Amino acid sequence: MSQDDDVLVKGCQQGDRAAGEALVERYWDRVYAFAYRLTRDRTESEDIAQETFLRAFGRIHEYTSDGQFKAWLLTIATNLYKDSRKSPKSREVVSDRIDERSKVELAPDQVYDNKELLKTLYEMIQTLSEDQQVVLLLRAVERLDYPEIAAILNVKEATARWHMYEARRTLRERLRRRFPEWGLRDE
Repeated sequence: MSQDDDVLVKGCQQGDRAAGEALVERYWDRVYAFAYRLTRDRTESEDIAQETFLRAFGRIHEYTSDGQFKAWLLTIATNLYKDSRKSPKSREVVSDRIDERSKVELAPDQVYDNKELLKTLYEMIQTLSEDQQVVLLLRAVERLDYPEIAAILNVKEATARWHMYEARRTLRERLRRRFPEWGLRDE
């Protein structure tokens, strides 16, 4: 955590509203973007981001200055995302999304621009297990190291690495099937 974060957290713990607002301003976009990459739904992402900050500030006195404020926020967001997937309604929505995606057939000779390719990749990421999605996004997008990821998921570092390995293997296989012309091989 930067010195600024440390000062802001301490201010927030002492009831300084401006410090809390500064932390929200600093981390809102990151938490929202992380939630959006997991859910691919703006409304749900905004709900997760809002609830993340509400819970963080509700428990700010429990936070110890260990240099990982961003990781703490992402832990809360990850848990909220996982909790949202446990409800029957959420499972139906996810199942519907996966069913819709599986109906999309792409011509082998179709040329993709970067936007279309990213969309296809994000759709494939959405079909990974929750833990694989979270690890992949924390590592590839948030650039966290494995010890930080393990702490967020409350697992051993080896487990976080295994989730990443499985996510990459699964994506590689799906990309190989979708785009055989790329000639992707096993690692």
